[in-house]
Amino acid sequence: MGYVQRHHGKYRARYRDPLGRTTSKTFTRKSDADRFVREMEVDVERGRWIDPRGADTPLREWAGDFLALCRRLAPTTQETYRRDLEVYVLPRFGDYRLGRVPAEEIENWLNDEVAAGYAPSSVHRHYRTLRRMFQVAVEKERLIANPCDRVSPPRVPDKEMAVLTWTEAVELAEAHQERYRALVYLAVDAGMRWGELIGLRRAKVDLRNHKVRVTEQMVRLRTREWVRKEPKTPSSVRSITISPVTADILAGHLERFSSSGPDGLVFPTAKGTPVISSSFWNHCFTPALSACGLRCRFHDLRHTSVALAIAEGAHPKAIQMRMGHSSIRVTLDRYGHLFPELDEALAGSFGQRLAEARAVRERKVVHAAF
Repeated sequence: MGYVQRHHGKYRARYRDPLGRTTSKTFTRKSDADRFVREMEVDVERGRWIDPRGADTPLREWAGDFLALCRRLAPTTQETYRRDLEVYVLPRFGDYRLGRVPAEEIENWLNDEVAAGYAPSSVHRHYRTLRRMFQVAVEKERLIANPCDRVSPPRVPDKEMAVLTWTEAVELAEAHQERYRALVYLAVDAGMRWGELIGLRRAKVDLRNHKVRVTEQMVRLRTREWVRKEPKTPSSVRSITISPVTADILAGHLERFSSSGPDGLVFPTAKGTPVISSSFWNHCFTPALSACGLRCRFHDLRHTSVALAIAEGAHPKAIQMRMGHSSIRVTLDRYGHLFPELDEALAGSFGQRLAEARAVRERKVVHAAF
């Protein structure tokens, strides 16, 4: 049984934890000490006891433990967590105790970031990092509940999708210098992500069968180090059939610009290094857009690939597998608004078939009458 003792003008609450160890905590008011003892005894009895001393850990100290527990995650994920904690989370909450971060203070922090002009997507990412750190504390029995569960993060508006026509896609590709034309053609044809394209190796290209095998992607860390990592989802490991035209363009590119050997990069720079996104955007993609009078992001070439496939009557399941989406729901949620045109075409086709069937029946009825 727990009990409360008077100690130097304060009240010390004592109880036994599930291992039989005597644990104590000091309060200014006796009523708080009594309530603490009752709560701890109930938690011990129900098997929900968590050592309250873990909740007294400074958030800055727990952040270090949290990052150590994340060492098995992808390098880019670790880097994102570390940057968000150092730059955005710890300056605000570093001196708080782990179990004493009010939900309303988290809400105020998010509102302050929005007011300071941070993009909603960035604010939402900072929130996800903080929420994950608290969730790991819950899983490791440092906390009973995650305070972020009582917080509403800012809504991230969907980015408007730009879709090119076949003519615009060709114009954009041809507006690039020769070294990068095949990169744009393959992006439109295969719908591959940026990291998948710049990390593509010669051994993954089968020109005879018009296949490109996606098994990894290349990413650049803040340390300027290049690392290879698994694709975004398990479904992103896939084999993509490309058109004969793109295969021919890719064949010429492999002969002139790609690095040698099976592991050689298909799309290296002139120095043989991976392509840096910012450099490509500033020196290649943006000038090509200006020359064509177009406005889009490189990722919109992936959207363009989907839109053109839908226009050709591709089944959503085929699009899901080609794009490497984790489920058909992801495909429909992202591109479902592009399918109404197919619905209208289907209605027109049904109308034609029904009219033909009715005409056949009428001819049979007329023939039977005679």
